[in-house]
Amino acid sequence: MKSMLANSRVPFKHQGFILYNALSFQAVWWSSVLWLNTSLLLTIPLLLFHFILLASLGKHEYRKVDLLLMLKVAALGIGVDTVLSVLAVFEFALFPWWLGCLWLHFALTLNHSLAFMRPLPLIFQALLGGVFGGLSYLAGAQFNAVSLPYGNVISAVVLFLVWLVLLPFLIQLANPYGFNRSTKARSFTVFGR
Repeated sequence: MKSMLANSRVPFKHQGFILYNALSFQAVWWSSVLWLNTSLLLTIPLLLFHFILLASLGKHEYRKVDLLLMLKVAALGIGVDTVLSVLAVFEFALFPWWLGCLWLHFALTLNHSLAFMRPLPLIFQALLGGVFGGLSYLAGAQFNAVSLPYGNVISAVVLFLVWLVLLPFLIQLANPYGFNRSTKARSFTVFGR
């Protein structure tokens, strides 16, 4: 009986971690946009706390997966943002260390709070990425975290197109074997696996 009760709490712990992951990312996004580089005083410890929390929940297998994914996604995201910055789609007053940390945290959502997107059709992943990825930068501009030299409309179109491709790619990067983690069922992958 005791083991049954212990096992019944596992999904609750997992759901609690997913909620923590989503709320943590929101805290990171808001603090980054409002406090810019000063936000690193909060966002870096939250990165460490993510891995401590995984270990305390017995999810040791995710630590390496999350760490590798974090590095890949951050490298790709920072690269994309660098290209967009060179093309003057957006500009920053100071070097945005906070943006790199935001990419690290975004990577940590892909296997946890955003994992629900895996089984969605590619078109929905793309549209969600295009709309919400682009809106994230436009919202950041409203708080003066970033400048949009081409204006809101042209910047929104460019960012929509970038995120239309980027989010589905990142979802597949987080899920290279094409399986839905919760059901172990095959899902569509852009790599045709």
